[in-house]
Amino acid sequence: MASQANFQRSIPTFHVRTNLQPRYPHAPPHHINLTKSTRVRFPVIRASSPSNHKPSLLKTTFITLTATASLFSALYLVSKPAVTRVTNEASLEKRLETESNVVEALLSLAKIKFDSDKHDQAVEIMNRLIEIEPDENRWPAMKARILSYHGQSESAIKAFEEILLKDPNRVDAYHYLVMELYNSKPKLTELETRINEAIRRCKKTKEVCGLRMLIAQIKVVEGNTLEAIRICEKVVKDDPKDFRVYLFQGLVYSLMKKGDEAAKQFEHVARLLLDDPYIVTATVNNAKKVSEWRVIVGYDSVYCYLTTFAKLLIVSALEKFS
Repeated sequence: MASQANFQRSIPTFHVRTNLQPRYPHAPPHHINLTKSTRVRFPVIRASSPSNHKPSLLKTTFITLTATASLFSALYLVSKPAVTRVTNEASLEKRLETESNVVEALLSLAKIKFDSDKHDQAVEIMNRLIEIEPDENRWPAMKARILSYHGQSESAIKAFEEILLKDPNRVDAYHYLVMELYNSKPKLTELETRINEAIRRCKKTKEVCGLRMLIAQIKVVEGNTLEAIRICEKVVKDDPKDFRVYLFQGLVYSLMKKGDEAAKQFEHVARLLLDDPYIVTATVNNAKKVSEWRVIVGYDSVYCYLTTFAKLLIVSALEKFS
């Protein structure tokens, strides 16, 4: 057990330069103005005793964890309008009593159940959709993501494995398996072999880059951050405009306590967003959606990255201070 110490909270300011001029003079409507310098404030814990090295480690872990949690919350967590949700739920259930196979109504009801934290009922509805449209690829993937989101790891792993039986090159299914198996290095090693086989089969550059990033994520889980960075640098050569690779590298450098390198990567992210205003518009539109449901409807690699890094940071903190 770590020795107790008196801690103080302080609020340092990280100055992120985003005073970069966009390449396109006419951005689409509802774009974000990122041309102003922004100060981001994160709470940090500071130890009162400079002789104890563990508070310093706690400080570093807390900074990274708080930053990750803040980004995660900003992108994925919003309020849910309860009154409207209950009204719509009742009307949809009444309609489905007489029209039980209406896909649109079932999907809307699944969303409401998910937003109401009735995840088991949402999964049941997804099973119904799979029965109605067995050839629709969206339903098995959405079911698997609900299971993963709800913390039903074994069921989620089984569901993603079933998806890979039909399509052994599905990047999203592999990504969720990496996320679910983060605490089992033997299983991750086996999964890495399968991902490398998928890389050899794939012909599309985007898919290959996505699979290579999963190998990089496995290396981070294994503690081999230098190899993860090396893989990212290769991916950047093939796809230099994918902001997610720079975001990933920034998170890795943060784990390595290389703040300057992390800042460079995050600045790359800002620059790429400014260079392509349509990405910014898509981000704004996503932020306007009413719930976390959007990470169920479609594969969101950033969500998977942040979730995995958050898990690693929490486990690391518990191990170091237990």
